Amino acid sequence: MKLSGGIALGALVLQVLGSPTAWRRQNWPDPTTGGPPRTSESCVEASLSDPKWGIYNPALVTVNGSSGGSMGDIRFLTINSASGVVANCTAYNIDLDPRGEGSRDLWHNCSIPNLQFQFNLEFLEMRLKGTWDCGNSSSLHFAANGTWETPLIQGCLDDWEAPRGQETLCIMGNSQVSSSLTSPIKIQPQLPIMPYTPSELPERCVDRSVDPEWEIDDLLYQHHYSQKNNVTKNYYDLFLNLTNISNNERVACSVTVDESKGSDASGSVPWVKCAPAVTSSNGNVSSTEVLLDKGYNIVAVRQTWNCTDGIKGIELDQYTGTGYLTSSLACGSPINLAITDKDGTVVGATSDYNCTLPATAGPTAPSRFSGYSPSPPTMPHTPYTRSCTIGSMINTTSLVLREYQIDDFSVPTPSFSLGTFSLYNPGSRDTYRLSNIRVIGSGAWQDCVPGPAGDPLPWQLATCQYLLDKANHRIGFKVSWYCDDRDPSHAVLFNATVLQELPTETCVNYYSSTTLGPTKTCRLPENAPEVVLPVSSLVWTTSAGPMLKGPTLPWV
Repeated sequence: MKLSGGIALGALVLQVLGSPTAWRRQNWPDPTTGGPPRTSESCVEASLSDPKWGIYNPALVTVNGSSGGSMGDIRFLTINSASGVVANCTAYNIDLDPRGEGSRDLWHNCSIPNLQFQFNLEFLEMRLKGTWDCGNSSSLHFAANGTWETPLIQGCLDDWEAPRGQETLCIMGNSQVSSSLTSPIKIQPQLPIMPYTPSELPERCVDRSVDPEWEIDDLLYQHHYSQKNNVTKNYYDLFLNLTNISNNERVACSVTVDESKGSDASGSVPWVKCAPAVTSSNGNVSSTEVLLDKGYNIVAVRQTWNCTDGIKGIELDQYTGTGYLTSSLACGSPINLAITDKDGTVVGATSDYNCTLPATAGPTAPSRFSGYSPSPPTMPHTPYTRSCTIGSMINTTSLVLREYQIDDFSVPTPSFSLGTFSLYNPGSRDTYRLSNIRVIGSGAWQDCVPGPAGDPLPWQLATCQYLLDKANHRIGFKVSWYCDDRDPSHAVLFNATVLQELPTETCVNYYSSTTLGPTKTCRLPENAPEVVLPVSSLVWTTSAGPMLKGPTLPWV
């Protein structure tokens, strides 16, 4: 016999039903318990990374299927991989093969609210749609839908004496429904793109250069800060021994980076060429650049090299590759010293500290990392080990005001004020520094507009407004920032509003030709506690495309 759609069943497979395979279920998670308990954070992470429903023990009953009947039953257990909630989905005496206008609008309820399914016999297609939340936070609600993977029919049994007519019971294998979020953000989760590492390292340099690898067996980071006579120096020296596994060439790299110049407008830290160029024993010259970003715990290398396997027609003149190592540095305590003049008067201070890579397999074990040839594919701006999307949803309950300064200028006429503020976002772990923006203390919301000597808005921010109410000592911000680490093609835009009362300011009046005459500068007291600005509103939406700002490769 055959069911509609040409799926061969037959009563001759009765013996299959008696085998353990027909009734085998997935070992984890157990659909009767929902698996291990979920925390709010793990629920959000699963919802944004790989949301799905597991399908367990699905069974299908058709009535008079051999004569073209399409009525019957469908039943299965399901578990939400993110929330761990179990549901029983059963529908009796339904049309298993609905067609025509409105057939896609027929949904059947499961045993829990907000979960529905529909089934199409012709293609053995199951669709689920539902909503769920992730704990106590009322803002963490998700909605998704999806279609199950093609099920495997494990066996069927005919009952010719059933009251409804010939009933054919078919047992199907466990499956899953991979879902796409539709609310609160429309996102297609994407797993991180990591370098491919061969299981066996090829012998020839040419072969190894297709999937390049590097080793760092020694790294020293020396940070230097000094301030003398109102002149600030902020830079670091970086020394590392780098070995290219492709051609076994070793490079002793040293660079100096002036941090006072900051990152570029996009937020990227600079690539710095190792000096001097290194010539190996066989006469090859490598070009090597390195990048260090302590904020994102990335050490990266960009290199060109030659191979000397001696195989004509195969070797290129030059190979290129980019690789990165994700590792935080182990740093010692700063050494703070005073700078004095010949009379012993303190005129400044220095603060230096050193960092190294943490030991992994041993005190001198090299750190090996793989890369891409010639360059990495498109990647999100934030690392998967530090999800901006997940963190913004879970941890953005407040913003922290870590810098506050208001400068009031009396000339030129009319008078004006500039403000510098630093806001720390615990959700994205970014600090937004608003440098010398024009401020009005009227208590109304104003756009963050840089003043004459102000820096542009931080690259992470899409929009920014502030509120400064001098009469009532209040400050507020409305900021929106991008995250794109869950779905780089559709960045998520978060919007938060904060408002809080300020401690009493400490103000100083002085005169300086470099600050346009008489000036009053107001700051928060040095002993004032950290100003936490609670979030009164947090919303998020999905943009129509990827971020068009922010740091680029090798960020991941």
